[in-house]
Amino acid sequence: QVIITACGSSRYAALVGRYLFSNVGKKFCDVVMASEFGYFVDSVDKGTLVIAVSQSGETADVIEGVKAAKAAGAEIISIVNRPNSILADLSHHVISLNCGPEVGVAATKTFLSQLAIFYLLSFSMINSFNKARIQLSNMSSKITEALNCNNDGLIKLSHKLKDKSSFYYIARGMNFAIASEGALKLKEISYIHAEGMPAGELKHGTLALIEQDTPVVVICPADYTYSETLSNAIEAKSRGAYIIAVSDKESDIYDFWIRIPKVDELLYPMVTVVPLQLLAYYLAVSRG
Repeated sequence: QVIITACGSSRYAALVGRYLFSNVGKKFCDVVMASEFGYFVDSVDKGTLVIAVSQSGETADVIEGVKAAKAAGAEIISIVNRPNSILADLSHHVISLNCGPEVGVAATKTFLSQLAIFYLLSFSMINSFNKARIQLSNMSSKITEALNCNNDGLIKLSHKLKDKSSFYYIARGMNFAIASEGALKLKEISYIHAEGMPAGELKHGTLALIEQDTPVVVICPADYTYSETLSNAIEAKSRGAYIIAVSDKESDIYDFWIRIPKVDELLYPMVTVVPLQLLAYYLAVSRG
């Protein structure tokens, strides 16, 4: 069995990794948040591979879980940004993020690097590392495009929404992790309540909280999740939601469109998360 353990942004990157492992490598694995991992150690043994994901390599919850798993005989791989860290020392193998120190608490470049690592790992499972590397090398220009075409619009949007008290982020499939990460960024730096959830869960309770002009961020690139996610956005709009769509495909139901370039559907998380980081940043600035 393969278990990925992480917390915060690293866990959301791991959730994308879980979909990649399934889709590309045809391997099922589970993602367990680090603070809960210790309660599952009873099912860990020498046949278990634990992938621990951490920006700092010093997060106490991650380290405690890894120590317990290692004591039970598990093999430990760490994906970490600081190779000279406690987590790296505990690991049998270390994959370095190689992107320099994060300046603030909010992980941005390390999140993208973690996505890249999971992408490379999943394609390595089918002996296609070089194919993945070539595709990733083309992504920086796509990310630049996503930034440049949205920058001015996101500044205006932040002024419009700066006094809102709640945001909801919805998506399906691997995009769900980006909804959660987008909401986390908003909480971390704008101090606005935000919730990320699978779009299919919207009707189970949360829809009742949608009022007139409640911002709902819908991550709906033109991939295998598009139609179903759009139908959930229509549900929210019928309750009065203000729909902010992150997509490469236009629709009449959007109130505001964050445009992203078209990419391979497995790479959409990389181009959808960056404008959401920018939105959180401009909302923080707008709120002082």
